[in-house]
Amino acid sequence: MARKQRLEREKLPLFSEMIAEEQPDADTVMAQRAEQAVIWEQNTRGRRAANWRRARSRLFAYGDNIRKILRALWNSAPYPGTPEYFAEMLHSYDVGRLDPENPPWVYRGPGVKGFDPLPIINRSRERMGLPPLSSLAELPRYGNG
Repeated sequence: MARKQRLEREKLPLFSEMIAEEQPDADTVMAQRAEQAVIWEQNTRGRRAANWRRARSRLFAYGDNIRKILRALWNSAPYPGTPEYFAEMLHSYDVGRLDPENPPWVYRGPGVKGFDPLPIINRSRERMGLPPLSSLAELPRYGNG
């Protein structure tokens, strides 16, 4: 803060004494900042609580069956637990982007069982000038295997 005030005075050297008289001391500035921090915290918490109330009122506007499903979706979602993300999830459901039966964060594909690495291995072997394999059992084993 001392640096900021010094730079303000140096900016207008002819008025430096007048500027110095108007500049508050460090204790006054810190007290003002402490008061502003409390007010900011109250406003932020109030705004967040209001957002939660709005989002929950939207949730309770749905029927009992879908409300239970949406709550389960929210509890399993990878989103941050903020009212804005919750409201966005409800909006996505409203406009049809979120299918409760198949949410985008739940993978229901074949997984590793459905993955066949043989074509990838054969392309690599072809680039190296090696013959292709007909099954994974033909792969050479390295190490203790």
